[in-house]
Amino acid sequence: MYWMDYAFGYRLRFSDGNGWQITAIERLRSWLDRFACIMELKTSAPNGYPHLIFVGKSLGKEMHGEMPRLALPHYGWNLHDFRALRVWLHADVPHVICELGPEKGHDLEILRMLLSCYPVYHRAQGSGGLPFHAALIERNGIGVLLAAQGNRGKTTCCKRIPAPWHALCDDETLVVPNDSSRYHAHPFPTWSDYLFRRSQRTWNVERHVPLSAIFFLEQTDSDKVVPLGQGQATVRVFQSAMQVWDGRWHRLDGREKGALRRRCFENACELAKAIPAFLLHVSVGGRFWEEMEKVLH
Repeated sequence: MYWMDYAFGYRLRFSDGNGWQITAIERLRSWLDRFACIMELKTSAPNGYPHLIFVGKSLGKEMHGEMPRLALPHYGWNLHDFRALRVWLHADVPHVICELGPEKGHDLEILRMLLSCYPVYHRAQGSGGLPFHAALIERNGIGVLLAAQGNRGKTTCCKRIPAPWHALCDDETLVVPNDSSRYHAHPFPTWSDYLFRRSQRTWNVERHVPLSAIFFLEQTDSDKVVPLGQGQATVRVFQSAMQVWDGRWHRLDGREKGALRRRCFENACELAKAIPAFLLHVSVGGRFWEEMEKVLH
């Protein structure tokens, strides 16, 4: 065993009661502060949640601090190497270690933040959740997903939809089960806004709304909603989750990918049983939200 010291941290808590204590060595404090600011995380003393720990690559030399210490095993760690970020997971402990290299630069820092969501999504999927390549919109406290590939209208729909609708995010959403038949959705950042437009926007990742429906966008000449059967819905839910995972799994070995894909598909099956899904045909100037409202309860 060795001991990891931590002197500060942030809380990330989800609607299903699971969460993280996110901490880092002092040298990475400013990076973690920015990461936490983008996701509107609150500072927190140790809170009983598993630790997501950010360290430099000289791991053995950076175990210093003034606060109580966290015991971690020396051996048995499984490396998921994404080059910009190295993620260490262990079958016997819930804590995760993320290594950041010494290279610096704005784009690299944002890429590391994007990749840092990998262990969060990984743990959520293990508990029945799924990440979606989807916008999250809400009306009167009820959430709806608008799912589509990149540049297929999610952001445009979020900008066009009128009150009382409100867009919580326009790119990635994490959905977690709260009980056997209810799912809640959490908005996640649009990291490309920081990469390409130097955005200053933030997202309240702890905020959540009950999920009432999923709409898969298709650009057409007229607005229309088409219900999907459970089989079609399962495939499209799985595909939406894989659009998130493909950017984070490409460096994993075949066996790991296979296990993660199987769990992703199993979760997609369960979610499709509980949440109604539709095709949403969206025209350039139409009032697509009115078509959505006809099928929402």
